Amino acid sequence: MALTLQAASAYVADHRNPYQRDDWLVSYQQDLLAPFDVPFDEKFLKQGANIGFQELAERALDGLGERPRPDLVVIAHGLPDHYPFRSIGGHVDKLVGGGSENFAISDQGLRAPFTALRIGNAYARSGRADLVAVVVVEQSTFGQDEPLARDGKLADSAAFLLLGRGSGPWEVADVPPSGHLGALLRAAVVGERPLVVAGPWTDAEQVAATGLPVHRVEPGSYCTSLWLDLARHHEEWAERHDSIVLCDTDPRTGRSHAALLRRRDTEGTT
Repeated sequence: MALTLQAASAYVADHRNPYQRDDWLVSYQQDLLAPFDVPFDEKFLKQGANIGFQELAERALDGLGERPRPDLVVIAHGLPDHYPFRSIGGHVDKLVGGGSENFAISDQGLRAPFTALRIGNAYARSGRADLVAVVVVEQSTFGQDEPLARDGKLADSAAFLLLGRGSGPWEVADVPPSGHLGALLRAAVVGERPLVVAGPWTDAEQVAATGLPVHRVEPGSYCTSLWLDLARHHEEWAERHDSIVLCDTDPRTGRSHAALLRRRDTEGTT
């Protein structure tokens, strides 16, 4: 049985934490960037929001209300943490009572949450997990000039998706391999009342060429964008549509990614 979306929350920070110099962090950032001839500049740390993944994940978890007890916690992020010396999966596991298997998916760009869904479904199908938490996190403070965060255009945000093998209107039906946006859309769309949820990096003309209803995600995030809107709107979408195709194109690679969610009561289980 595939996973169904049982609850979700979205969090976007509207505050910043004061900068506190950490010699270890400064040294780490310098050593990390030097081999790539990328200059470190502490001013970016001083100017940043200084909100780490632990805080973002915790705020998103709070948005669920009652805390779940997942068997598996998967953290997904496309950009590194502000303070890279903390375990995020272990922190979330502690917050939900401990005992879950937990790990993070990184270095995949905005593909990471799609991979997390694929892994979660595999765990559920094999009987290794009945309840899965996928936590997508993104922060905006770096020790260098990061184009995606330049000029304050990247929100500190997190989406918490709780997926289980029980009841829930939206089933994770398919997460196909990455590819060309148009081909992915043609292959993924099913149902009589589909909705294309297009991330801010997708080509508008290719999306419009489908002739399907489109929800366009506003700019302001890189990896969390689709998942924030899914958390905000999945209930109202269930009243109007029988399938959702979530898609976005990574501006760093040009590769597109998609996930198909299907109304469980109209298409059945897989």
